[in-house]
Amino acid sequence: MANTNKNLVNLATGKKPAAKKPQTKAKATKPPTAEEERNLKAKAKVEELLSDVKLTPDSKDDLLELAPEEEEKGSDWLQEQVALLSSENEALKIELKTAKEDYARIFAKGGGQSDSEFKETIVKVFHELQSNYLNMGMSPSGEPNFRIAPAAFINRLIVFFPFLQKEKKF
Repeated sequence: MANTNKNLVNLATGKKPAAKKPQTKAKATKPPTAEEERNLKAKAKVEELLSDVKLTPDSKDDLLELAPEEEEKGSDWLQEQVALLSSENEALKIELKTAKEDYARIFAKGGGQSDSEFKETIVKVFHELQSNYLNMGMSPSGEPNFRIAPAAFINRLIVFFPFLQKEKKF
């Protein structure tokens, strides 16, 4: 099977198979098996079908040109393109200016904190909760004496994070 594939590849690429030496009469010839007969018939059919086909181009004139030539565009088209790009550029400048103003407004109100400031504030809340928990101790039944009152806790969070004031609902 591999030999057949090799022969077909050689045939398709235009390579001629090497001539085989004829067998001498001294050796006994076996009748071909069914698979060998089928391979011989397939080779003959492929040769018959490909006999008129030219597999390699003779010259570069036969090759197709893929990119069609564009028509020349005048100065009117160029002016339209410049005007279009200029209007798009102006729209982007206005959008950038708006974004800068929004950014400045957010940080001017104190709503925007840097990551280090935010982490520092979270650590303060954590230490306050931890110290209150450790200072209260345990009841004789084994339950912690420290209870968190939701309203007081929310108010304390607003002290540390002023932007939460607008979220408060009570």
